[in-house]
Amino acid sequence: MRRSFFLTLVSLAALTAACGDTVVKPKPASLEGLSPPAQRLAETPVEIVPATRQSVVGALERPAALRRFFESLARLEGGQSQDDVRVVQFGDSHTAADIETAVIRRALQGRFGDGGRGFVAIGRPWKRYIQEGVRVGMSTEWSPERGKLEKGKFSGDGLYGLAGIGLNAHQHGARAWTDITARTARTEVAYLEQPSGGSFDVFVDGVRVVRVATRGERTTSAFRTFDVAESAAHQLEVRAAGDGDVRVFGVSLDRAQYGVVVDALGINGARVTTCLQWNEQHWAEQLRHRAPALVVLAYGTNESTDENMPPATYERQLVDLLGRVARAVPTASCMLMGPPDRAVDTKEGWVTSPKLLEIIASQRRVAEAAGCAFYDQLEAMGGQGTVAGWALEDPPRAQKDRVHLTRDGYAQLGSSFASDVMRAYAGWRRESGLPPTTAPKAEPPPSPPVVPLGGDEP
Repeated sequence: MRRSFFLTLVSLAALTAACGDTVVKPKPASLEGLSPPAQRLAETPVEIVPATRQSVVGALERPAALRRFFESLARLEGGQSQDDVRVVQFGDSHTAADIETAVIRRALQGRFGDGGRGFVAIGRPWKRYIQEGVRVGMSTEWSPERGKLEKGKFSGDGLYGLAGIGLNAHQHGARAWTDITARTARTEVAYLEQPSGGSFDVFVDGVRVVRVATRGERTTSAFRTFDVAESAAHQLEVRAAGDGDVRVFGVSLDRAQYGVVVDALGINGARVTTCLQWNEQHWAEQLRHRAPALVVLAYGTNESTDENMPPATYERQLVDLLGRVARAVPTASCMLMGPPDRAVDTKEGWVTSPKLLEIIASQRRVAEAAGCAFYDQLEAMGGQGTVAGWALEDPPRAQKDRVHLTRDGYAQLGSSFASDVMRAYAGWRRESGLPPTTAPKAEPPPSPPVVPLGGDEP
């Protein structure tokens, strides 16, 4: 069964049609056992993409799959871009911490220009929500909404916005806010329009600027934009009017200039199946509106604890999620980011989890079949056994759980990732006959304050 599913995955190279680049695929011998989205993707005709000289750059495999992302960066550098170049990363607690992604953000913005902080929460979606450039809070009348998994079944409407968690309120005066320390010139609030929708007031720096009505004939994604004086200090607050249900998803923070934007959309404890629980049409609306040039899926740590999950099941889940990305943003490049090292305690001491290695192998196979780039964070760290050694260092680069890293460890991984991507971009420019460009466009944002890291539970 394992072999037959892998052959089916090879035939699913049509996924690349929506992840940046495409390859020719044979007609699969059988679609039995695949989910309906995977079946539709398997039947999609695609075109050929010629191989390039670059196959691996550091820990970045298949950098040719990032062609459309690189083309967006080239337009940005050449002054021809009409929009920011957005990178949207979905993942688990490693992404939610926004430490590694913050290093990546600062490196890319220092090289290509700062387009803004990106998408963040309004209010507190969970207790230890920590993101670079913002501080959040809310009154007790707001409640997070992301559905529940009970006895193996998911309950919820799946309408949770871009990041997978919405905030609900209906009581008059319920307050949720975001204190912004990142330089910002434009804010865009994302919310749900629905038949039972109420209204909320928007305050910027304590001044009420508008009342937004969320009642509509049908349930759909909605957005409201507000310009602010570009500075590094603003507060944006939403306050429920009490005339119906209000659900807000977050706020996008943009600069006046074009540049790179990196969204860190992680959820503690998340798996690939977390995204598959969301309403596909709704999530596609959100992702399409965000218009990323690159979508990164950074999962695997939590799946590596699912010892009884067959590789074929996990690979099928990855195919389904990539299919959703493909249908939502067909012009975006895609990348699977392998999980960092995770150690388990054995009689021989702390060793890399065998299941983690299995997960990474599955991700590599799916990325190749789907035409996505693959970034091997285990390799970037130094290979098997690295996290056990990092936890014993002084100062340590890994936490005592041998799962999460410290700020130093995440910073090293983020620097390695940004360096490998920029080296691959330089190689793409050479292969495309473009002159080299290395001058930074702007000073990178300052480093975030040191804060304690959370665990894997919200």
